Amino acid sequence: MLVKALMDRGMFALMGLPTCKQVEEFAYDFLEGALDAKTARRLERHLKACKNCQRFMVAYRKTRDLEASAPRPPLDPSFKEEIFKFLTKESI
Repeated sequence: MLVKALMDRGMFALMGLPTCKQVEEFAYDFLEGALDAKTARRLERHLKACKNCQRFMVAYRKTRDLEASAPRPPLDPSFKEEIFKFLTKESI
């Protein structure tokens, strides 16, 4: 497994593509459309070639979508006040 990961990393570097670690680091910005066009294209090329990163990106997207669709209960105003007091006290 380690040898395969090292070979993949080297292969992607030789192709001028991001490594699997960089795909993980760019995932949020990629899904948000915040990457520059060149980086996004390079990441897409990596994804076409790497099954592990494809699976990672599918799971990452599902997690992001679930989080975004989760109901957000209203925050108790007294809790907000306590947090504000704590943060104000801690910043002094």
